[in-house]
Amino acid sequence: MKRVYLYLEDGSYTTFADIPDTVPVPPLATTDPIPDGMEKPVRKEGKWVESVESKKQLDYNDVLTPLPSVQQKLLMQQSQQITLLQTMVMQQDQDNAKLQEANAKQVSQIKQLQQMFMVADQQQAIEKSKEVTAQ
Repeated sequence: MKRVYLYLEDGSYTTFADIPDTVPVPPLATTDPIPDGMEKPVRKEGKWVESVESKKQLDYNDVLTPLPSVQQKLLMQQSQQITLLQTMVMQQDQDNAKLQEANAKQVSQIKQLQQMFMVADQQQAIEKSKEVTAQ
């Protein structure tokens, strides 16, 4: 077994762990022991050094964001409703565009049918006139 010393990305020491000798040393860890007497060890440039920064104790307001006020909640709800309505309008616009396209196709088909009927009517009229003149 070997002891590894774990630290954060900023180099701050967190804890140690004992792992099997066959397991490679994980990232953000080292087998270098922390020198005796260090109170706040930090890993920098491959060595343990004493931290020169005194970390400020976090204030309640730093940790938790204040809860939204009633007005803020109302504004958020209205914003969500506006976004939903905008989405619905966009969907309706897309549906309308599809319907207009379908209507244009139907108009074209109706014109084609009308032309076909006109041609058929003309052919019938020609044939009737041939029958009348043939008699």
